[in-house]
Amino acid sequence: MLFGKRLEVNFSKYSNKTTGADTREYTNSSLNRFNRNAAKNYRYCCSPTKMIHVSTLPQDIAEEEIVAHLEEHGSIVNTKLFEMNGKKQALVMFENEEQATEALVCKHATPLAGLAIRISFSQLHGI
Repeated sequence: MLFGKRLEVNFSKYSNKTTGADTREYTNSSLNRFNRNAAKNYRYCCSPTKMIHVSTLPQDIAEEEIVAHLEEHGSIVNTKLFEMNGKKQALVMFENEEQATEALVCKHATPLAGLAIRISFSQLHGI
């Protein structure tokens, strides 16, 4: 479910796409996780969960700022801000998968405190 509707994904019969105002191109972007070292990144792919992983965060970010950035997409049950390899990251648990999916779709690659954040589903089931 996404925005209250069932989401179905199929291959297109068209070889080219028509871009619109809301279309984003990630082919050569540093935000495309499959551009470089794809085999490594496939390990972290998982089905939608109610927990998202937020990375590329500023070092001085507070949990409250992350919550404020994401809470319009649903009820946030829990958060955890942590540092791994000197980089700030966060886990955010929503009430359900639909809310987490909406947050990922709407907020991935958006600026937060001056940096474009990365969001993915987390393989963890609890904080």
